[in-house]
Amino acid sequence: MKPDFFASTARGLFLSPEIPYAFDSDFTADPRPVPSNGIALGEVVAAPGNAPVDRLETLEVLQGTQDAWMTSEVKLREKMNVVVAIGGRYANRSVSGREPESPAAPGDVLDLLNVGGVCGIRTNPETPCAKIEVKGGVAHRGEPALLSHLPVIPDTRCPVDEEGVPCAPIILVTGSDMDVGKTTCASSLASALHSSGIHVSYVKLTGTGRMRDLMQVNYGRPLGFFDSARLGWDFVDAGLASTSGVSRHKVRRCAQNLLRHACAKAEIVIAELADSPSSDASLHVASDPWVKDWLSRRGLIVCACDTLESTLIVHWIRSHLGVEEENMLISGRLANEAHAREEAYRMTGIRALSCIAPNPSSLATDNAVGGAIADWVIKHFMRQRKWVF
Repeated sequence: MKPDFFASTARGLFLSPEIPYAFDSDFTADPRPVPSNGIALGEVVAAPGNAPVDRLETLEVLQGTQDAWMTSEVKLREKMNVVVAIGGRYANRSVSGREPESPAAPGDVLDLLNVGGVCGIRTNPETPCAKIEVKGGVAHRGEPALLSHLPVIPDTRCPVDEEGVPCAPIILVTGSDMDVGKTTCASSLASALHSSGIHVSYVKLTGTGRMRDLMQVNYGRPLGFFDSARLGWDFVDAGLASTSGVSRHKVRRCAQNLLRHACAKAEIVIAELADSPSSDASLHVASDPWVKDWLSRRGLIVCACDTLESTLIVHWIRSHLGVEEENMLISGRLANEAHAREEAYRMTGIRALSCIAPNPSSLATDNAVGGAIADWVIKHFMRQRKWVF
């Protein structure tokens, strides 16, 4: 069976932690059942037009290169042959699902849970879904291909101070829910900080595999060309198709690996959590003692909100994570309007700043989108007196 498309979550087949990165096509069909976090060959057997997930984010090597790739989205059609990953997903505004209870054998039919190509068993059987019939696994270098065996980033040591705290400041972007402006905040911040001459890296620590957010923050677009020079990674690059339903130990180990790698590559690390910090895997990461210590000493939490009611998550973060007021900031869709910013401050005592507004008076950010919040962030870290620009 020759695949027509490779889902972006299966990118471990193509990318390598060695530099230069290499395109490796040494894989064949494997008839054995595919376990969770495994890579499967499948055929689209149903593609209803009313399915919330009706496309696949695909990945292909750019012809004539060994370290450049292209992401795109294709509309699903029946009889397409695709390479996908098996896992679960939590999404209260889209399709949720769990990993299969046992490895998926050839002939089993799974639901496509997200555009990135993660397949499992949908939670609500009434939700229309694209269906993928498993044809088998993928044999990679003689072994069944599991994402945990195909990490794109190596274990990395990052620079630390005399107390063992990572030297680079960290900005943790979280929010009240999905689709409230978290990635917009991260993208604007990354762009404006870069405009000021600061090297920024980005990691998405929880969620379900997809390249879109990495592309948006790194390149200002959700699809298109990327190469081995990118400074953005997520849990897929550390060996997980999804963090939904994964043990606390594995999620924290994955997050720490990503954060150390990002810290070693840049002067400021921007890290994003999926959904809210009180849900599933995001809670495991946000409550990790190592992450909390880093945030308290050299960090900032940016909380994206879309309504005044959603600012309640700020109180949750303050009470459950022990974050001081001076180390928190409200942004997201809510903070784009002056009156909403004022009301949010009245309700929470936390300053709110637009993540898209420029700062015309700043020479550092050169009137870039997100300049206002970036200038505030720079001053915040200077006030901490633990990192000198």
